[in-house]
Amino acid sequence: MKKIALVFIVFAVFSCGKKAVEKPENLIDKEVMEDILYDLAIVQSAESNNPLFFLQNDVKVNEMIYKKYHIDSTSFAQSNRYYASDAHNYQKLFKKVSERIAAKKEELNQQSLKETGKAIAPSDTPAIQ
Repeated sequence: MKKIALVFIVFAVFSCGKKAVEKPENLIDKEVMEDILYDLAIVQSAESNNPLFFLQNDVKVNEMIYKKYHIDSTSFAQSNRYYASDAHNYQKLFKKVSERIAAKKEELNQQSLKETGKAIAPSDTPAIQ
């Protein structure tokens, strides 16, 4: 999660410049970009929680996301840069992603309560190896 946050902070800093970023030809739709950022946050969080699993199974997070959304690293980078050039709207995009993560967490807590009688606690997650 820290990696993704750092990338977005860097883009946000560079987005404050005077020169506007031109709209790329292969711009990823804003709603799809939200889905991609949500999936990246979830998968990168899982990877940071259990990096050995990802390493042993040769799981490459970015490649997995690119394949799922039928995009390449260039279209993602250009689209991300374009959206980051408008800091206000980029912040709104991340707020939506954050709200989706919170909603999913609540959904999983409710499911855990129903199945086990208790909510998911941080201590219930596996330790980083």
